[in-house]
Amino acid sequence: MNDLRFAFRQMLKNPGFTAVAVLTLALGIGANTAIFSVINGVLLKSLPYEQPGQVVMVFEDETGDGRGKTAVSGGVFTDWKEQSKSFEALSVMAWTSMNLTGNAQPERLDGWQVSASFLGVLRITPLLGRGFGPDDDLLGHDNKVVIITHELWKRRFGADATIVGRTIRLNNEPHTVIGVLPPKAIVDPSRQFLVPYVFGTEEWQKSRGDQRFLALARLHAGVSVEQANAELKAIKQRLSPLYPKGKEKWSAIAVPLPEEMTGNVKPTLLMLLGAVGFVLLIACANIANLLLAKAASRQKEMAVRTALGASRWRVVRLVVTESLVLAVLGGVFGVAFAFWSANIFSTFGEANLDGRVLAFTLLLSLGTGVVFGLVPALQVSAPDLNNTLKEGGRGSTSGTHNRIRGALIVSEVALALTLLVGASLLLKSFWRLWRTPTGFNAKGALVLDMSLPDAKYPDGERRARFLHQVFQRLEALPGVEAASVTTTTPMGGGSLGSPVSVEGRANQPELGYSSSYDFVAGHYFRAMGIPLLRGRDFAERDNSTNAPRVCVFNDALVKKVFPDEDPIGRRIRFWGEVWEVGGVVGSIRHNGLDSQPRERIYLPQVFCPWTGSLVVRTRSQPLALAETIGKAILAFDPDQPVSNIRTLEQVVAGSVAGRQLTLMLLGIFSGLALGLAGIGLYGVMVYAVTQRTHEIGIRMALGAGRSDVLKLVVRQGMGLTLLGVGTGLIGALALTRVIANQLYEVNTIDPTAFGGVSLLLAVVALFACYVPARRAAKVDPMEALRYE
Repeated sequence: MNDLRFAFRQMLKNPGFTAVAVLTLALGIGANTAIFSVINGVLLKSLPYEQPGQVVMVFEDETGDGRGKTAVSGGVFTDWKEQSKSFEALSVMAWTSMNLTGNAQPERLDGWQVSASFLGVLRITPLLGRGFGPDDDLLGHDNKVVIITHELWKRRFGADATIVGRTIRLNNEPHTVIGVLPPKAIVDPSRQFLVPYVFGTEEWQKSRGDQRFLALARLHAGVSVEQANAELKAIKQRLSPLYPKGKEKWSAIAVPLPEEMTGNVKPTLLMLLGAVGFVLLIACANIANLLLAKAASRQKEMAVRTALGASRWRVVRLVVTESLVLAVLGGVFGVAFAFWSANIFSTFGEANLDGRVLAFTLLLSLGTGVVFGLVPALQVSAPDLNNTLKEGGRGSTSGTHNRIRGALIVSEVALALTLLVGASLLLKSFWRLWRTPTGFNAKGALVLDMSLPDAKYPDGERRARFLHQVFQRLEALPGVEAASVTTTTPMGGGSLGSPVSVEGRANQPELGYSSSYDFVAGHYFRAMGIPLLRGRDFAERDNSTNAPRVCVFNDALVKKVFPDEDPIGRRIRFWGEVWEVGGVVGSIRHNGLDSQPRERIYLPQVFCPWTGSLVVRTRSQPLALAETIGKAILAFDPDQPVSNIRTLEQVVAGSVAGRQLTLMLLGIFSGLALGLAGIGLYGVMVYAVTQRTHEIGIRMALGAGRSDVLKLVVRQGMGLTLLGVGTGLIGALALTRVIANQLYEVNTIDPTAFGGVSLLLAVVALFACYVPARRAAKVDPMEALRYE
């Protein structure tokens, strides 16, 4: 307690030093706490299921080595269900969207179609009602049942306890609510209901070559993921003759659900944790330098304590106690900083400051206190009593002190340069990615999701008529140029694929040419700003099941299928039907800015069993027309809502939002590291000038000019800087291996990034050295010598 009281008195005695130290630590500890809070919520926190380690996602694997995870075909899922002994239960998962209608405003909801075993796989017990029964997903039984989430129950139905057994209308069909899930039972908050998935008579549900599902499973107790994967491979090999020829090398793989959910964000979070760790190390080096300078001024005090009988351990404990108090205060303010910044970091996942995070912060604070406090403590705990207690020993400092301070500065510069190089490479990568042509015009386009219920629009002709009338109404609105619909939105996170073959061609792949596809209606290419290169666009007559089947290729598919031929008028096969190529349009980057334009075929919407998204091109701000467009559709069909309204520019920006946020945070951390390194170097040079006042006075008395003194001081500081730059370049080369897979069209050894950052750091260091050097050059020799 005496040491604590003394530490607080020392802090109050030096408020400027205390404020700088606590603020520096708060930034470093706070950033680490914020990142760890996300890592805790995303990577370390268990999923809210019983024994979540037994729950796995099961995929087909195109490469056979685990790198080609893809969706599952119905026939393959049936093989697993019938022949696998590793799984306690298996469930199919298929995304679905339904319109909820009734007394209130109609609403479009996203949910899952699942097997009756789904809740058993996750071992979820409904809060109200029951789960799916064994007959709920069987063909011929009453499948119009629904389980709603806790969030939907509260928001739409006012947490009505009598909801179970009531009938609600989904897609214009009555569905009986049989259960309400517990809060946050489904990790994806966008899914608001579960309905049974019924395997019917459709051919594609039995096929082993049409990937459309996700599969969720629970392992039997005692069965490892490796054992399950070995069995899945064995099933594939045993049934290989039943698979399409193009799947000879395919396999299957089970991935633990927590790993699958965090796979994309995990490398980014660990990279950010490393970055804030660098910032904290630089902060610790800065505080250590400050404490070394402070310790030098307290050498006589410590010598007196030692002379009066204090042991070395006693002196170390006293100094380290002061460091720990500073660190704990920095941790307290760091928690406040982390709490304030939680919304920023929550983009990567849940960021709750729970007991584990607070324990991490406490340990981090104590650890940093020991790290930056131990070296100064050891330095002052063994003073030379004979010299220090002499009057002439006042203000003296040892070469060891200077070497330690120099090493700390070299470390700061090296860490700052490593971080800055990484940030500059990512910045250059993002800049090139953002300037990548998309192939379409995102400016001035509005995207709205819509789902047409089968009960009201049971066939393609009725859907086509409805959409045609909607397009006419929308295009009659002031400010609307073109209206259309598409099954998948470019860069919206989804794509569909199926092979294309040429009618009558002998020499072609047995399964056809791989291609993505979209069903479209209205003036889609005009609404998207995709150029028509040859042939014609779809006409209204093409959106009829009685009309000849016409399709449109993109130029990437033309180069693949008809490299030396005119494709217009050629007949191709798709989904077992014959189509005529009517036009060719430009290729787009559908899956993201960092993915190359892929082969794509466009077909009339009338042949598609689902709808997708409206794309409307406007002459003014798109969002300004969103409400008008929604009302126009409701005026035509009061039960037809639209949802997820956004501009196409927002869709494109959203596809790189994760990269953008990562870059922003790295930029902040790098700027902080640069600032701390510059301040640290400035502080060391100021202290060095103060300690060498007598020497500088003598030099000037013996004829040294101001320029000579200026060069002397600057040379000392820049020497430390150049040593730090050299060390940092080695660290940066190692860092590029870690971030190589996040770079886009940027060389990991980019001379602009390495050279530019080195130059920037040298300029900052030169400025940090120049100010103390200029002060040294103004030293009055008479004053300096009189002082001594």
